[in-house]
Amino acid sequence: MYDIEYLLKITNRYREEAKKCFKNRCYLTSFIAWGAALEGVLLAMCFCYPERVRKTNVYRKYKNKTKKKKNLFLKLSLNDLLKIADELNWIPFQKEVEGGGMVKDWVYWVKQTRNLVHPAKWLKGDEYFDDLHKLIKIKRGEWKKLKKLVELSEEAVDGVMMILQAKIDKDLMRKLK
Repeated sequence: MYDIEYLLKITNRYREEAKKCFKNRCYLTSFIAWGAALEGVLLAMCFCYPERVRKTNVYRKYKNKTKKKKNLFLKLSLNDLLKIADELNWIPFQKEVEGGGMVKDWVYWVKQTRNLVHPAKWLKGDEYFDDLHKLIKIKRGEWKKLKKLVELSEEAVDGVMMILQAKIDKDLMRKLK
């Protein structure tokens, strides 16, 4: 069995690190930590709803491709976890966000900025945002722009966490009745 309590501590640690990095104007590192926090909370949802996850197309495809059948949740990528969240309707990806765009845009923003940890991401176009690597140029005069972009990541992750917590609360209340 997985240690969900430990996973949530790690996820909260990523959130704390993202905030520290933001405060110290280490925006790139903050992007990466917000992405790790998102991955952690989605993995925690898999631990909360393992039977449902195992029935998803994403999980079944992955299970059929791999030889090892143990601890498959731990092998899922952030992209896999987002597909599972979409398939199980954990996150309302098609919902409009008050500030503009759709939930999917905000969540995929976090995923793609997290992927900036890979040097090759800076040298090629992005499959979702196309010129992400150009948008996040690190030049002296652009810190305020980067600061706002990191704030978008924080809002997206905090929003997803609130949505997922509400789902868990609702399901627990249903079971208690």
